[in-house]
Amino acid sequence: MIKIQQRFEKIKISSIFDFIFFNVALFLILFAWSNFILKKRIIALIVSLSLLVAINIARIIYKSFFGTKKTKNVGKDKNYDLYMLSLITNSKKENFELFSKILKDKKPIKTRLSNFMMFESDKTSAISFDFESQLLKQENALKLILFAIKNKIEKLSILCCGCSSKDKLFFENIKEIKVKVFEKNQICSLFFEKSQIFPKKLFEVKNIEKIKFKSLIKISLDRKKSKSYFISGLLIFLCSLIVRYNIYYVIMSSIMFFLSIMCKQNKKEATNDLF
Repeated sequence: MIKIQQRFEKIKISSIFDFIFFNVALFLILFAWSNFILKKRIIALIVSLSLLVAINIARIIYKSFFGTKKTKNVGKDKNYDLYMLSLITNSKKENFELFSKILKDKKPIKTRLSNFMMFESDKTSAISFDFESQLLKQENALKLILFAIKNKIEKLSILCCGCSSKDKLFFENIKEIKVKVFEKNQICSLFFEKSQIFPKKLFEVKNIEKIKFKSLIKISLDRKKSKSYFISGLLIFLCSLIVRYNIYYVIMSSIMFFLSIMCKQNKKEATNDLF
């Protein structure tokens, strides 16, 4: 009995509304097409309800098998972002030491550039990194590639938080050298998870709460939105004068005007907070 009560407590009102909306909308779609094809409403109703039940069962099975995996992936992505923030915050020296530990089997060699790593075991390949910003800058990458070419490097791996698809395509197709750009997910999986050596998390982020229904109403009825609602209502009202079957336009324009009035009546709240 207690377990059943706990399960009911976990169910959110928003989830119930989502479920009802999904099923009603899907039923109307299924019934409209079934009725159009079969031309018999009773049979169309039975077919639509049967398909609706089957789809809901399929959704439950899918969530039971893949729901946990999806939750894990969300947590993993969050960690990946935190690792990237640490790499951005770290100095080049700190990042060099981190990747030296990860690639200790290859015996990294320091070079004139503090973010460029060569190896004793293979002097024709090198790894460079640039975590100065979220996206790899073209000028920074080109300097690293040019430095590699001058040092007779044949294979260069560039590690970064992210790189635009256009720039990545350009870097990886330079004739003089074979370049491979590694971004966030590849760095975390191939370097950190594989070696089990991770950068220290310098930041922790709170779980972002969903907007409550009360807050949603407050946002929707913001005093500043009055003008937008009024203009929308006026446009729909003008359409109602032109269109023959205008009941929908009349209803929608009335709703817009009503929301506009509600927004105007909503007084600004005085805030005493400094921040």
